[in-house]
Amino acid sequence: MVLLSSKTLIQAHALFLFVLAVYLTKSPSIVTESDVVFMIGEVLQIDAAPSLSRPQSPFALCGILLVADALVDLIIVAKIPRVNELVAMVQAARNQSAIPMSSAMQNPFAARLASLYSEIWTLLSAARFCLFFVVSFFIYQSKPDAWGVDAARRVGGYGSVETTSGLDQLKNRVVFTYGFMEMMFWLWIFITLREERQEIAARFVEREE
Repeated sequence: MVLLSSKTLIQAHALFLFVLAVYLTKSPSIVTESDVVFMIGEVLQIDAAPSLSRPQSPFALCGILLVADALVDLIIVAKIPRVNELVAMVQAARNQSAIPMSSAMQNPFAARLASLYSEIWTLLSAARFCLFFVVSFFIYQSKPDAWGVDAARRVGGYGSVETTSGLDQLKNRVVFTYGFMEMMFWLWIFITLREERQEIAARFVEREE
């Protein structure tokens, strides 16, 4: 039995993104210097990027993106009917019209609508898990010369110029910690959705019998 439904988890995730966006906008040091970020960075030996402490760091933009992500998730989860809600609607219609449950559920439209929520969030959770896995793995495995660091930076000497690419700004403890947490969360959502589908299928079998 699922302890927390997928809808509850998605709403909690959206709330977390809202809170994180506020901290990134108002007090980014609370995020960049948090114990979780420090411990993960120390264990995995990921450097803290000095660029994140600069005033021109795009924390406000990151906050806006997080809020937009949270709003999109809330809209999708609110507008698409969940399987459990559809089952309750079908059950109510069955009680009112005396239509057998098996006949109601054989309606192609009802069957498609019942699977819409699960299909969409399964696709989103799988895609986001893969995305954050790639980001986290890229940060952990990349070597300095793969991030656009010029050879003069490693050799040093007169006239040496330190050049970095945009990807170099990505390699830091904060981004890795966020990517790792997102990866674990969307894996949790994916497993929860699969368990919910199994419970609904078992419920249909029991009611038809």
